Amino acid sequence: MSHSRRDFMAWLAAATTLAIPGRSKGMSLFDGSSADGYQSSLMPTEKEVWDQLVWMATLGPKYTGNTAHRKYVDFLDSHLRASGLDVARVSYKFNRWEAHRCAIEVVSAEKKKFSAPVTSYFPYSGQTPAGGVTGELVYAGTNPTFNLSAVQGKIAFIDCPIEPRLYGEWYDVWGVYPQDAKFPKENRPARAPVNDLTPFQKAGALAVILGWTDISDANAADQYAPFSRPLQNIPGLWVGHETGAKLRAMAAAGATATVTLEADMTPDSPTDTLMATLPGSSEDEVIIVNTHTDGPNATEENGGVGILALAKYFAKLPKSDRKRTLVFPLTTGHFALPYVPSIRGVIESQPYLIKKTVAALTVEHLGCMEWKDDDALNYKPTGENEWSVAITARKPLADVMLECLQGSLDRKTAAVNPVKGGYFGEGGPLSRAGIPTVGYIPMPSYLLAGPANGCIEKLSGQLMHSQIEVFAKMIHRLDGMPAADLKGA
Repeated sequence: MSHSRRDFMAWLAAATTLAIPGRSKGMSLFDGSSADGYQSSLMPTEKEVWDQLVWMATLGPKYTGNTAHRKYVDFLDSHLRASGLDVARVSYKFNRWEAHRCAIEVVSAEKKKFSAPVTSYFPYSGQTPAGGVTGELVYAGTNPTFNLSAVQGKIAFIDCPIEPRLYGEWYDVWGVYPQDAKFPKENRPARAPVNDLTPFQKAGALAVILGWTDISDANAADQYAPFSRPLQNIPGLWVGHETGAKLRAMAAAGATATVTLEADMTPDSPTDTLMATLPGSSEDEVIIVNTHTDGPNATEENGGVGILALAKYFAKLPKSDRKRTLVFPLTTGHFALPYVPSIRGVIESQPYLIKKTVAALTVEHLGCMEWKDDDALNYKPTGENEWSVAITARKPLADVMLECLQGSLDRKTAAVNPVKGGYFGEGGPLSRAGIPTVGYIPMPSYLLAGPANGCIEKLSGQLMHSQIEVFAKMIHRLDGMPAADLKGA
């Protein structure tokens, strides 16, 4: 889908970082030197971080290997080198799919025409000729139960209610900040409940139209969902709940639909992972601080901007103040995992590095304010932070995380043990490799949305800067703890 930048540039002319009650703009949470060694005067300022984030948002969606993503990676590379880090690039090539036009036109049994609004496309689904594909519109059921017996040669419409994320089942809670915050039993972000269209392709359908049923159109708009799927070889488009109800009724009355999804497949498209190293007093032990760089907006993934601030900060410290070597993998492929391995590629290709790593901190999705649909499906801000989970199976790391959160603006954060799954993000593979890991990851509804302004109006520069300060304090703490203590039970 193509987007105009006019609205974004108009917004940008008047943009300021979103304020959080209780903190004056530009004020550091940790003035001077803390007991953990953190020196706030060495940290890049809130304005510097925010300006980089706004610049990143102007690039547009940074889908794996596209022009915007390559510019962002080059930006991070040059700034890391300028700060004195040793940066290596690990290059991959893959077949990159990119959509640029989509539409749904329906003709009723009475020959009345209806242009169905499309909220987004199904990434790596498929493509059509410029004129689209045309067939009878048929209703094929509600996820997860589909009727595929009558879709051959036709356009299938399906209902897709979202599935809750069952925090109460997945996690044991080590603790929350602040202590009186109530960690939810479940979360209901806008995530695609259907991840595979190949059964429809195998059944002979021409295309699939997927209808959100229980979120607003504003929430559904531009969702790049689901991500990291292999090519489905059948075009798929998403529509909002009211449009879906209309299409379901038109299908029952014998309508015909034309689905258009024009997309390009670019073979051997290049994309790079960055490996930035800051030596410590010892090279025998390593702390990994990682994120990925690809994503649809200024939220997913702004971890690169956060890591850049952390790298600049620690590079200003004397080498003698860094006990361990810091390695910052900024990986590509999170949004193209069937083709590019992201952090898994680091783990598999550098066993010696993994063997030396005593702890890891994964940084993703910073500065997120909470936006929700109300009962009337009006999508709006709540005025609060989005809930964050700091995922770790190691109690000593959970304790450190909770201690470093004290006094910060990063309220509504839970340190959790993933006893039954739910280890989202780039920290999971590191933890499974045996490294004591904290995977920090807020998961707002707009996480996968790719609007023209990059969702930057939903982010807070003050919150993001506060989170970066928390991470700096945490790295100081991890650097000073014996390796045996980091492992814990």
